[in-house]
Amino acid sequence: MIELYELQQFVAFADAGTLSEAAKQLHLSQPALSRNMKKLEYEVGIVLFDRQKNKLSLNRNGEYVLSMARKLLADSEALIQNAHEFDRKNRTISLGLCAPAPVWTLAPYITNTYPKMSLQTETLPEEQLYEGLANGTYQLIAVHEEPADNAYYYKKCGSESLMFALPKGHKFARRKKLSLADMNGENMLLMSDIGFWNFVRERMPDSRFLTQSDRFSFDELAQASSLPFFATNLSEKNKITSANRIYIPVSDEDATVTYYLVCKREQKKAFKALFNLL
Repeated sequence: MIELYELQQFVAFADAGTLSEAAKQLHLSQPALSRNMKKLEYEVGIVLFDRQKNKLSLNRNGEYVLSMARKLLADSEALIQNAHEFDRKNRTISLGLCAPAPVWTLAPYITNTYPKMSLQTETLPEEQLYEGLANGTYQLIAVHEEPADNAYYYKKCGSESLMFALPKGHKFARRKKLSLADMNGENMLLMSDIGFWNFVRERMPDSRFLTQSDRFSFDELAQASSLPFFATNLSEKNKITSANRIYIPVSDEDATVTYYLVCKREQKKAFKALFNLL
């Protein structure tokens, strides 16, 4: 039976051009490599080499076998990668999110309920989340509207209300609530990955947003600058806040949302323990 290492050495010889150079690259002795080439030739059952004094080269049979060997080695690499990916997926729960906040509630439930599984998350528009749920990219998604399709099982997993985090000396710091229109024109700090909450940009067209993708950098700027930023009741609960700020609720109707954890109805049984915690 032909071994993969023999094919690897055969390809290495073809690429190197000589046994001595191939042996050097493979960290083998030249006699050992020569024996393995003879063994491969025997196992294939046809002559693969032209042998001249102090020279070994591939004949037409060898060139054909070389092309097949390259394909087999590539296929073997793909097999290993695909097997690892399959194993990883079987040990991973993929959760699609419409906004960052749901994972703050769901992550402890998921990791405690399925301790042998790892959790992978991604924030995308809800249309793409449902596409991912349908094609198997995600096993679970968290959305801010109840699914209309009976093909899905879902349960409420929390609610979130938007707030302005203002410096204590801000002109609106004594207000009980503020609308997005009230703050239109103010320069603001903003995290880039906020999911559907991005609609605030459209509602504040005269504002400039200093956007940060890194949470640590955002928190440093929030503490060092006087720029307002958005927070929520959940970000306060999870201490993603700054102590020198006044938190004013946003009065717009769509500034408070309810989140729903969703799975395919046929997977309800697989995630029963998780849904029972909600």
